[in-house]
Amino acid sequence: MKRFQSTFRALLFGASILSAPAVADSVVRIAVPDITSLLTENRDGVYQKILHRALEGLDVAVTEQFYPYKRAMLVFEQRGADCIYSFTEVLERRLGENAVIASFPLGKFTYYLFTPPGADPVSTLSKLEGETVGAVIGHETYLDGILEGQDINVIWSKSDAQNLAMLEHQRFGAMIAAVPDVRPFLDRLSYDPATPLLESYDRLTCHNTENNRQFLSNLSSEMKRLKQAGVYEQLAGNLYVEFEDPAATTEHSIVN
Repeated sequence: MKRFQSTFRALLFGASILSAPAVADSVVRIAVPDITSLLTENRDGVYQKILHRALEGLDVAVTEQFYPYKRAMLVFEQRGADCIYSFTEVLERRLGENAVIASFPLGKFTYYLFTPPGADPVSTLSKLEGETVGAVIGHETYLDGILEGQDINVIWSKSDAQNLAMLEHQRFGAMIAAVPDVRPFLDRLSYDPATPLLESYDRLTCHNTENNRQFLSNLSSEMKRLKQAGVYEQLAGNLYVEFEDPAATTEHSIVN
């Protein structure tokens, strides 16, 4: 993440600027939501490493600002940021399909039901009828449709780590979380990998403007090159999830 070409940019942590721009209004402002293991306030999340490596090959100035999960999306919706990590489908629903565009994927994520180790994996929400289930605040943006009509008491907590603690203390019957986010905790969890609740991709999502279209076109080309060269897997380590190039099946709002 820290290996930026000095001829193009230096990562100035105080201002979160990845290069000294020639034109002040050309800076791309990125909102960074808190996503376990993938996006962190310390700027060492997997997606941040991938994006920063891709930016090494581009002559573009970028600023990043870290926010709590839901706050990051609000900042983007109010145009306090040009782009945001993740939320592509959510923002298409909220703002309209033509209002946002998105990059080649940073990675793939899959939601599952998790129970304590040794317990039988739970494959469907219907098997948890009447029980209490933990999930992370903000993830309802993805999970509301899945949870609708289910007789389940969902407790929205601040983090996957907090939900795991509640699960281990038998306060929850199960927890809903995403892979790869919870991979660091998998030795303390049981789940059925053959029965996902939801699958999607994390991308850099931007407002649909001419400048952003050019930015994402160049960025996506570099990201795709890094993925094909094995750099994604190298940077992600045990958090890496293999995925096929989704270019043939993505919507028109995706730039790749």
